[in-house]
Amino acid sequence: MGNERWIVNASPLILLWKSDYLYLLSELADVICVPKTVKGEIQVKDEGTPIVQALQDDTKFSIIEDRDITPDLWAWDLGRGETQVLMHTKGGGAQRAVLDDMEARRCAKAYGVAVIGTLGIVGRAKRKGIIRRARPVIHHLCDVGLYASDELVQWVLSEVGE
Repeated sequence: MGNERWIVNASPLILLWKSDYLYLLSELADVICVPKTVKGEIQVKDEGTPIVQALQDDTKFSIIEDRDITPDLWAWDLGRGETQVLMHTKGGGAQRAVLDDMEARRCAKAYGVAVIGTLGIVGRAKRKGIIRRARPVIHHLCDVGLYASDELVQWVLSEVGE
């Protein structure tokens, strides 16, 4: 890898941790940044403490300071975590935003920010040979709370040859 830096939101972190696939982020990016606001959103969850501990135990994860939000980004009326992820990526501060929220993904597209979601992480991990099969991973993610339409799941699976 060539110093690939990703900024990640709470839901992909929570889902990947709950399904024991948090390591996929470390395998796909060189540096995974978590804005303080996102860390705070995770900490208030029942499972927040062990997730934050897992982030601190992996040297590829870095908790980063929040940035002042520009008025144009506030106008999108996104969640605080999504807003911080986009604030960090929209000026070229990272190669990719890791977001599942559809409106945040639309905003990222409007700013020309590359985005990957939880399903995209699984697909990329399969293509790179990090996991053998995507289907069981996706099913496990759905079991722990990932919402994805059947059509989207089938599209991802067809993209990776399953």
